[in-house]
Amino acid sequence: MYLRNILSETKIKNIIFDLGNTLVYFDFSYFYDGVARLEKKLNPAAMKRFIAENKLGDKLCKGTLNHKEFFRILKKKFNLKIGFSDFIYLYSDIFWSNNSMKGFLEKLSRTRRFRLYLLSNTDSYHINFIDKNFPFVRLLKNRALSYKIGSIKPQRKIFLEALKKFGINKEETLLIDDMKDNCEAARKIGISAIQYKTYSAFLKQFTKLIKQRK
Repeated sequence: MYLRNILSETKIKNIIFDLGNTLVYFDFSYFYDGVARLEKKLNPAAMKRFIAENKLGDKLCKGTLNHKEFFRILKKKFNLKIGFSDFIYLYSDIFWSNNSMKGFLEKLSRTRRFRLYLLSNTDSYHINFIDKNFPFVRLLKNRALSYKIGSIKPQRKIFLEALKKFGINKEETLLIDDMKDNCEAARKIGISAIQYKTYSAFLKQFTKLIKQRK
């Protein structure tokens, strides 16, 4: 009831949720360490460094690199013996639920006070894994996904494409994202933003912002 009361009459009509470390947590070390358990000679730190230096993660999220090519690159570089199916499972199984935000999203969805959206730097395997294992994320049916747009946050293009795809006004829109750079980029084009750090801090900022924007 408290949440419903503070939402009445607000000028914010649209809320765009980030995914990773906002709705679900993730840790890529699960992937590196998982592969290393099967590949005894692999140094997981070296693989992590190679992926970062070659921006392979960004390329996956932009849709300019497919997962089989990603696998082939790492297989050749580190002489991996692991098969693709095991590799891609370990790559995908790095998430766990942010239960506080799960409850928040479910309550917000029931109020029907806002139009709710998802804007994420992600790839096809990660989003499919999340949809399968964390059904509450499927409440966000309207989505702008980086690998389909060909751009990643905090690039200006992805925000503009999201607004266009959703058909919404920036002045009536709030972004919830864990990354400072993403929030700042959104604000530069006129979208309100809250950087998610902890649930208690987020809820305090959300309540304050909603009251200010009435």
